[in-house]
Amino acid sequence: MADGLLLTRRERLRTFSAKLAVGVGPALALAVVVAVTGGGAAAVAIAVLGVLCGVVIATSARRPRGALVGGLTVAVALLVLQLVIAWFVTHPIERG
Repeated sequence: MADGLLLTRRERLRTFSAKLAVGVGPALALAVVVAVTGGGAAAVAIAVLGVLCGVVIATSARRPRGALVGGLTVAVALLVLQLVIAWFVTHPIERG
């Protein structure tokens, strides 16, 4: 593994693009699935948070594989967050 100091701009851009694609991809795929199943506002929230977290992952990951793991982790976390919010909204105590 190289430290990246001798890479050209094109190679750095290609590596960053790959890390960005795999860092943002899982969250955007989740947003598309949520949008197709009828969750308009939730899909927008997932897309925005997923892209923001994906950019952070792409800039901090050393390899595209690490960015993929981070992207999948963010997508799972966003799905769990949406499930928890849905559970709180439909909880019988809150209906009252």
